[in-house]
Amino acid sequence: MLASVLQSQGDETGISGMAGFKVKWVGKKVLIVDDDEVTRIFLEYALNAHDYPTVVASDFDTAREAMDADSFALVLMDLVFVDSTYTGFDIAEYIRSVSPDTPVVIMTSYPSTDSAVQALRSNASDYLQKPVHIEELLNCVEKVLTAEVETKPFDSRLAARLGLTEREQDVLQLLYKGCSYTEIGKALSFTTSTAKTYGKRIYKKLDVQSRGEAVYEAVQLNLIRH
Repeated sequence: MLASVLQSQGDETGISGMAGFKVKWVGKKVLIVDDDEVTRIFLEYALNAHDYPTVVASDFDTAREAMDADSFALVLMDLVFVDSTYTGFDIAEYIRSVSPDTPVVIMTSYPSTDSAVQALRSNASDYLQKPVHIEELLNCVEKVLTAEVETKPFDSRLAARLGLTEREQDVLQLLYKGCSYTEIGKALSFTTSTAKTYGKRIYKKLDVQSRGEAVYEAVQLNLIRH
């Protein structure tokens, strides 16, 4: 799904004769479905720490309730649910039935060729081996959220209409590459505080609340130079 670009009230860009825009992030949260409480806490903490908002579910029923109540950018799905008659594939099939465009990543402590193949056959977007390491988790999430977006040329006209300065574009590019604000400051020769200020300006212009949302939105709108 492409993010919608909506006209805002008034001219936010300051460009004569050009209406301002607000951008809405389509995928709002990551749904974590796992029957192990320690794993749920770990995944929730890791994703929240990197500005990905989350909702957790421990079984099929709570996953169904979450899907009925909200929309998600991604679902992280455990494969084995102890003492249950269903597996993560069954829940993934339900999720596909009610939200076909929502990517699902299967996680398992018992990796095998058969389960990996079944994950692919069930249209899972990716496959993670548990215990999941933070770096692998974040790489997987970023890859899945951007995988289906066709690579197109940088949209300089939209960047101008949104009022993104060249320096803000540079900061956004480095956020996309996973750099911290300290690393961004060093790369662009200014302080960490200044880098964070640029980040806040980018959030405001893209109408988002976090770096995760900003990166996702930028990819959707072709504001990243590949």
